Amino acid sequence: MKNINITNIVDPTSLQPFTGNSLKFLQDASSEARAGMIKAFITQNLGSYSLTVPYVISGCVVSDSGKDVTDGEIFYGGEYYQLTGVNGTTNGAQFSVVKTQDSTADPLDFSDGQTHNVHDIFKFVGTDTATTGTFDSSDLVSAYGAGKISVDVASVSQATTSTSYADLALSTYTTPNDGVTRTWLINFTSSVAFAPSGSTTIGGKAGINTSAGGGSMLRECEVKLEENAGVDILATTIGCAITLVASVPPNTTIKVQILCFGGGSGNINFTNNGFTMVEL
Repeated sequence: MKNINITNIVDPTSLQPFTGNSLKFLQDASSEARAGMIKAFITQNLGSYSLTVPYVISGCVVSDSGKDVTDGEIFYGGEYYQLTGVNGTTNGAQFSVVKTQDSTADPLDFSDGQTHNVHDIFKFVGTDTATTGTFDSSDLVSAYGAGKISVDVASVSQATTSTSYADLALSTYTTPNDGVTRTWLINFTSSVAFAPSGSTTIGGKAGINTSAGGGSMLRECEVKLEENAGVDILATTIGCAITLVASVPPNTTIKVQILCFGGGSGNINFTNNGFTMVEL
């Protein structure tokens, strides 16, 4: 504990000077106490603490495959920061520290006649750039542990005639690269619209794929319209849903893939898609 000793002050005959070092002493005391409590809190919840991980204290909700991040507060490199979010990015949100001044307090007139800006504000600010920042949205880790990291992606509609699996646009998420293997509740829902050709059976599949171990399909959902004695199959829509719980290593990409089978010249369209991942 850091504390300024004031027992030698005798008002008004013996006054104690307050210097720049005194002010730094108080700032360090406040910063160290805050950091110590937050580090202990993170270690209690997650089992470990790292200077290189941006821990979310509040806000910082990630969506749209890491392209949207709300405002919030983080603890990074042993310091507390406010974070200014960003949305609608094309490259994924990158964050870098930016220094501004408190315009209500600066500038100050010093005793030598000079003026200086001294009330510094440091924030991490999100940008839409391909250039690497200090960290990106996929690096954010909840300080509260299980059940706090949540990703919700509203994917665009996508039609396919391909008989091989193809990625569903925007429906991807890469787990934090912090050395922690987490258990996730993964959910995908879709309304599958069929545009069949003639009476041929037409169907489709959606699957949850992981990049771990060289790539593997975790679970699939199959929907189809069956041929019925040469009677033309009418266009229709069928619901498709996948829900699973999986243990996923760090820095692993989870994605939704789709395909079409049968149908001749027909096609299927995956619409009203929803892709969510919640840490358990």
